[in-house]
Amino acid sequence: MRQLYLFCLSLALAGCIGNADSISPVMSVSYVPRLMAREQLESAAVGLPPQALHHPGKIFISNRYLFVNEQYQGIHIFDNADPAHPKAVQFLRIPGNVDLAVRGSLLYADSGPDLVTFDISDPAQARVAGRTRNALPELSPPILGMPLPTAYQPANRPANTVIVGWDKR
Repeated sequence: MRQLYLFCLSLALAGCIGNADSISPVMSVSYVPRLMAREQLESAAVGLPPQALHHPGKIFISNRYLFVNEQYQGIHIFDNADPAHPKAVQFLRIPGNVDLAVRGSLLYADSGPDLVTFDISDPAQARVAGRTRNALPELSPPILGMPLPTAYQPANRPANTVIVGWDKR
């Protein structure tokens, strides 16, 4: 029985060996950071009318509300009282946003390296309640281990700019 197993395994592995010329090259994907002036970043966090979902990320549920991250753009708020028909309530524009948490009537969101707090006691009228500058590490590249291009190292990029997203090159 063991000999039969080894024979079948060797046949299976033999199918993995081929001509190196027949292997297609792996596509190299690279990203460049999207920069924003710090003063623009700080004034951009606001509540807006509902918007369409394009690149949703994390979802957070609190009471009857759904909070859906829009990658690097902000957070959609939905009233989910009727789960069969969630109702869009507001979009919080938060450049550089990828994560969120809610506790009580406060929503915490990253905005690039900053932590922004929103008062969501009335989710239809959410508003910025505070900002802590540089509370978080800079946004990492989307590919694990990808180094930050030299031109975008903090010492080499325009003064007072922060990374708020990554664009595929």
